[in-house]
Amino acid sequence: MLLLTGLHCHAHAQAILNIQGADIFTDQNTIVRVNGDVSFIDGNIKHNGVMEVTGNWANDNESKNEAFDPSSTGEVKLITGVQEIQGFQTTAFPTLSLEGWDKKVLRVNTKVMRDLNLNNNELDVNGNDMWVTNSNPGAISRSTGYVNTSRAPLGRLIRSVNGGASYDYPLGGGAPYRYRPVNAVATDAGVLGAQFQNYDANNDGYNRSHIVVANYNKINDRFYHVVHAISGITSADIKLAYNASEDGGPYTGLARWLTEDTHWVDGHYYFDAEEGGEGTDHAMHYRFDDMGPHVLALMDTISSDPPIFIVSGFTPNGDGKNDYFAIKGLENYRSNELKIFDRWGRMVYTAVDYKNDWAGNGLDMATYMYYLKVKDLNNRERILKGDVTLIR
Repeated sequence: MLLLTGLHCHAHAQAILNIQGADIFTDQNTIVRVNGDVSFIDGNIKHNGVMEVTGNWANDNESKNEAFDPSSTGEVKLITGVQEIQGFQTTAFPTLSLEGWDKKVLRVNTKVMRDLNLNNNELDVNGNDMWVTNSNPGAISRSTGYVNTSRAPLGRLIRSVNGGASYDYPLGGGAPYRYRPVNAVATDAGVLGAQFQNYDANNDGYNRSHIVVANYNKINDRFYHVVHAISGITSADIKLAYNASEDGGPYTGLARWLTEDTHWVDGHYYFDAEEGGEGTDHAMHYRFDDMGPHVLALMDTISSDPPIFIVSGFTPNGDGKNDYFAIKGLENYRSNELKIFDRWGRMVYTAVDYKNDWAGNGLDMATYMYYLKVKDLNNRERILKGDVTLIR
């Protein structure tokens, strides 16, 4: 066993620190500075002090050794420019702090057992998972730092959560840069993951034209989120922050992708609210009550069908007033088809894309039945039926 103890004791390592089967213990007063890379092969690190690393960290263990003893209370600091967490196996850090002047990158799934301190740095998960197993809501801290999940379709920020507590997922990144965090309050204790993909959902196969939502106008083409109820969670309240002007909003709806059916549907349990945040001014609130990934995109909806007003009668006498069967509002629809029937059910007039130009030519004064079919901008059909009186 290697013991590193003492008040502010500095242990300067070589360019590469190889841990090959050693048991290492540091007490709370120990500071270890590694001027280079750390390569863990096997052994056990019971770390209660501070370890500063200037290079990369790699766990090259070939079984399931996560390097640090679960009882460790210490801190590992990555303190320079671009640094990577690498290896064949997950490292379970006690506390991990990102410092220095450039981003940190995951090359392997990684855990933090106590606190993740982002400070002012980007953590690029690069298609891997960062799991903070400490269920304290304050286990992730930041100044301007964020977790970037946008480099690949996979890769999540995962948190162990307690029921009823509020957890922040500080997600951002991409080009152009956006900070669009997620907040979650689960009803049960469990594990919940989140992603912010700062690009068009079409890029990952979630085709925005495949949608079966009534009254929709458009799905956000700038980014989407994914929320994963990984284990133990039956329902949760989710909040997705966004900037109305920068993100093409405000949005009035939320769409969810159904993987089995390969299309978007209405998310149903949501509402939008004006809420200020870091670079955001709105939040879409969403509630889910089933397991699995929820692929979510902000959606603009039309609150109701555009109005159509149909006159009850007309007087084609050539005086320039009410001479035609008038239907107001057709201009708000993609297409229309009109049919007129007499009282015996015989069709006496038909038109496609009616132009408000039927004067009842050749017909007697009587009451007629109309059948109007319109299609809106999303090709949804609407049918209207009624009576109209021709007065001569």
